[in-house]
Amino acid sequence: MLIKAMLSICLAMVGLTTSVVMAEELKVGEKAPAFTLEGEGAEPVKLADFQEKKLVISFNRANWCPFCMKQLADIQKNYEAIQKAGAEVLVVWREESSGVEGLKKIREKTKAKMPFALDLGAKKTGQYSPEGFDTYIVDEQGKIIAIIEGTKPDRAMGEEILKKLR
Repeated sequence: MLIKAMLSICLAMVGLTTSVVMAEELKVGEKAPAFTLEGEGAEPVKLADFQEKKLVISFNRANWCPFCMKQLADIQKNYEAIQKAGAEVLVVWREESSGVEGLKKIREKTKAKMPFALDLGAKKTGQYSPEGFDTYIVDEQGKIIAIIEGTKPDRAMGEEILKKLR
């Protein structure tokens, strides 16, 4: 009886935790939360830096993640078309423990042209993509116009991003 009661309490707590997390997830039409992140250079990377065009924000783990590298390569392949559609891409790395040096290595390895930023542990962008696999598109006024849901192995690729931008 005691075990059943404890199990019920645990399940109720999980349910409450899940509902709180779900309530905080961003939705299409909402204002994108501002952030200031560490970039590759001396200047920080801010959401406000991209106000003159749409912004595609992709969240990735680190250079050791094959799914992240696959997505990055595909976005790079479509990067020129994304820019022609009036958007910029920002890739936010959340687990790149070697910091800015790790970003430089990723850039060297992939030849990626889009900006990178660091947010270790999702401390500043935690409202975006709580699980870390979604891609957001923000318009020139700072409003979220699309969220492309992803999973660990299945991330938003360039063609899907382009469809949302059109």
